[in-house]
Amino acid sequence: MTILSINVTRRSAYRLISLEGELDRLTQPSLAERLDEALSDLRPPAVVVDVTRLSFCDSSGLRALAQARDRAVAADGWLRLVGVNGPLALLLHVTGLIELLPTHDDVDQALRGVAAPPGPGRASGEDTATHRPAPPGV
Repeated sequence: MTILSINVTRRSAYRLISLEGELDRLTQPSLAERLDEALSDLRPPAVVVDVTRLSFCDSSGLRALAQARDRAVAADGWLRLVGVNGPLALLLHVTGLIELLPTHDDVDQALRGVAAPPGPGRASGEDTATHRPAPPGV
């Protein structure tokens, strides 16, 4: 059985969505619903998604995150990821979504819009148009 815990924390300037467990085709609809709620709470939308405790993510999970990011940007807002590492970092690079989904080490860094430095098994997305190549071997 696939389990995904989704915790939404409402702050005055942003929404923090913390994920724990597996994000796949069975749990993606719940995340999409929570993302929609978070995106409609603030104008412009500002959403930080903490994936530190996410143990698995498939293409349907990536699609939900990318679509939410697109909706945020269309409303002059943003969606940023925190705690990306391991297989999710590799998946973001392989799919090219690292260019669309900025990654950060922690919430404070995400709020400042400062991208996480590249490192082994970590994503290196950023908010600027500057392109960073994928790590060697990806």
